[in-house]
Amino acid sequence: MTLRAQIVKEAPGGAAKTTIMDLSDVAEKVEITTHRMDTPGKMTFTCLEPGHVLIPEGSLVEFAVDGKKLFKGYVFIIERNRDGETSYTAYDQLRYLKANASYVFENMSLSQIIQRIAADFGLMVGSLADTGYVFPCLIKEDVGCLDIIFEALAQTVIQTGKIFVFYDNAGLLTLVEAQELFVRALIGDGSLVTDYTYKRDIDSDTYNRIKLVKKNEQTGRTDAYVHEDSGTIKKWGILQYYSQVDENMNEAQIDEMCKMYLQYYNRVLQTITLEAMGVLEIRAGSIVPVRIGSIEELSVSRLLLAEKVTHSFESDVHTMSIEIKSFEQLGGIGIV
Repeated sequence: MTLRAQIVKEAPGGAAKTTIMDLSDVAEKVEITTHRMDTPGKMTFTCLEPGHVLIPEGSLVEFAVDGKKLFKGYVFIIERNRDGETSYTAYDQLRYLKANASYVFENMSLSQIIQRIAADFGLMVGSLADTGYVFPCLIKEDVGCLDIIFEALAQTVIQTGKIFVFYDNAGLLTLVEAQELFVRALIGDGSLVTDYTYKRDIDSDTYNRIKLVKKNEQTGRTDAYVHEDSGTIKKWGILQYYSQVDENMNEAQIDEMCKMYLQYYNRVLQTITLEAMGVLEIRAGSIVPVRIGSIEELSVSRLLLAEKVTHSFESDVHTMSIEIKSFEQLGGIGIV
């Protein structure tokens, strides 16, 4: 386990002086958390510091295990108690995309949108997949850049039928198809899992009526497009999803979006959180084989998409927590 901080201080004459500090022996606990959507990667670690704070805000920190770089980010939060125990919170490059901005993207793919925004904020870019979908016109005014990218990502998934993952790969903004993050390690009964919690609900992210609206410039009215499932409405009542769509979308595109949304949201949301021994390759967006015999839907191995993953490193012990929502089988990927 290697944890290093790069500290930049102003030297005499106004020049910048960079110091590399190895924290591997003083860091008591390291946690790295990634989310598949909407949230920057985060690393927290604690150090016992009898004197002044060692790592100032904005310092670059890097964490690696067995030569594999797992995180690269910047210190944003420092907390300290009376005993000198100091907790640091660092975020990866996605944190800088929380800034608001206005953009007009014409005939641009998601990769091109990411490249343009990243260039404006001086962020480092790695491999960006060609999604095969181009936005005719996407206009955003005073919106968070992270929201812009993830909204475009969601629309790309709908339009292509493929799952893409956008994340900071240890210092490089990366866009890949989820199948590139397939992990072979089976997570489940007798295989790494130490505990789990399982939940079913229709409260947080379930809809059986989809209503999409679009402003009609010719009539001055709002056109509405509705798809619903009478069967689940009888069982659950009306759970409506309402959203205004891009004015450049045509009727066929909106109708198809309605169908796709209903197909996706009209279900009981199942969530399982797995506590397990750590596997370095697993991060949010990874496709993981899971088998839990006591859960009917998981009694046989299924390939599932990790929504949130937290890795914990303490006293040479590596554990992880994996959150998975919805148990839809991912097609086109086999265990070999």
